[in-house]
Amino acid sequence: MIWANALKFCKTTKDYSKSLNSFGRILEKKRRMNRYLLVIFILLTSVSIVHGQDEKNDIDFLLPPDSEPPPADTIKYWKNGGTFNFNLQQVALTNWAAGGESSIAIGTKFETFANYEKEGAVWQNRFKISYGLIRNGDSKNRFVKTDDQILLNSKYSQKFTERVLLTTSINFQTQMDEGYKNKKIAGTDQIERILISNFMAPGYLQASLGLSYRDEKTVTATLAPFTGRFTFVLNDSLSNAGAFGINPGDKIRPEAGISLTGTYKKDVVENVSFLGNFNLFSNYEKFPNTVVNLEASFKLKVNNYLSSNISSQLIYDDDITLTRNDGTKGRDVQIKNVINVGITLGF
Repeated sequence: MIWANALKFCKTTKDYSKSLNSFGRILEKKRRMNRYLLVIFILLTSVSIVHGQDEKNDIDFLLPPDSEPPPADTIKYWKNGGTFNFNLQQVALTNWAAGGESSIAIGTKFETFANYEKEGAVWQNRFKISYGLIRNGDSKNRFVKTDDQILLNSKYSQKFTERVLLTTSINFQTQMDEGYKNKKIAGTDQIERILISNFMAPGYLQASLGLSYRDEKTVTATLAPFTGRFTFVLNDSLSNAGAFGINPGDKIRPEAGISLTGTYKKDVVENVSFLGNFNLFSNYEKFPNTVVNLEASFKLKVNNYLSSNISSQLIYDDDITLTRNDGTKGRDVQIKNVINVGITLGF
């Protein structure tokens, strides 16, 4: 009888332990699902606000005109334009006594904007795509990319006052091509190319809702306490390695937090202008861990077709572990500096 009771107790304890483990897994799945739903809710809220304002403007066309509208040519609600930049650099050496290495570098950048403003509504859209390659040595060597970015930003605001606005925005960033890091194989002179990035690996989608301050000519800043951020790593090998802060094996990482974004632009002197952008994001679950993205650029205009650009970008992300140039791993600041002179076409 005693042994039977003991066996029954052990079985009950084992079942209870299994139940606890099962319950823990259910709670973890539910918690992750709640994060997905929260971020999706913020994203849909941002989209619905923009869509709702568009519908409001569409209704204006259905109302019977009570008075004569102003001539179409006198009011322009849309402002749009853009630039295309191409630069080429080549160094060719043959029997050069002082030494050195031939090289060729190519870079392109296309950027366009479309902004709408009518009464209290302000809608700003920006699209940018850039790509650059360099090859050192002879034609047997590979071209290596030096620049690769796709950026799409859309921001809709409704004025409270001339300088304070309710703002919702959507920002998307990724790259076009594969990115590699060269690693020397120990004990040999051979170089191994290791894939570290690809299209939508990473990809970032951020939607936010908050208040903006706008100085017409110089400063724009937005504080958004309701921000949803998705990190995408759709490449299987990078996903399985847990790259870019993704849990190993996952393809998407949702986060809910607070963001601070802004722009500063100013004409320094004639034909020289400065543009700065910043984006700070902090996850509520890991506050105050922060994602920092700072960009600064000077544009020097020579004439209508020639220009020079000096730009710098700084990124820091608490969730990304980097392999440094010395082979060590850890969190660190990422920096990119670019100087180019080339043909620029405006439209």
